[in-house]
Amino acid sequence: MKTEETLNIDELEKTLATLSARELRERFATCYGHTPTTRNRAHLIKKILWAAQRDVFGDISDAARKKALAIADDRDVKGRFPNVQRPPENKNQTATIAYRPDSKLLPGTVLHRNYKGEDIRVLVLENGFEWNDQRFKSISAVARAVTGTRWNGKLFFGLKKGK
Repeated sequence: MKTEETLNIDELEKTLATLSARELRERFATCYGHTPTTRNRAHLIKKILWAAQRDVFGDISDAARKKALAIADDRDVKGRFPNVQRPPENKNQTATIAYRPDSKLLPGTVLHRNYKGEDIRVLVLENGFEWNDQRFKSISAVARAVTGTRWNGKLFFGLKKGK
């Protein structure tokens, strides 16, 4: 546990509250080594305060980290956060984490659904979908063309479970 430095968390919080959202995002990036996806000021301030405490008093132990990961193993939370170690030594460097959609339909895949006795088969293309010799930009557009009403395409074709 590091104890050489002192930390006035209340003073730091007041200082952070005066910063703009852009400055908070830059400060976050220097603390964590990647740019944040959120623009929520309160969340950014809390995360920066935690990083300041971590830097002064030390991080959680490896045993505690393993235990937390074991608890989160079957939960959605585990996959939401990037696997980032310590921030880079050069504080001016930041890393950007690219967005990756949770599921990707491969071109050539055929989606099948029986709707009101009609056999619906949709071909997944590289840049859209094809049904009845028509091209659509999204799977939801296909579902709308089939039903005449708005549908979530993933729900309509059973690619996502409803509530």
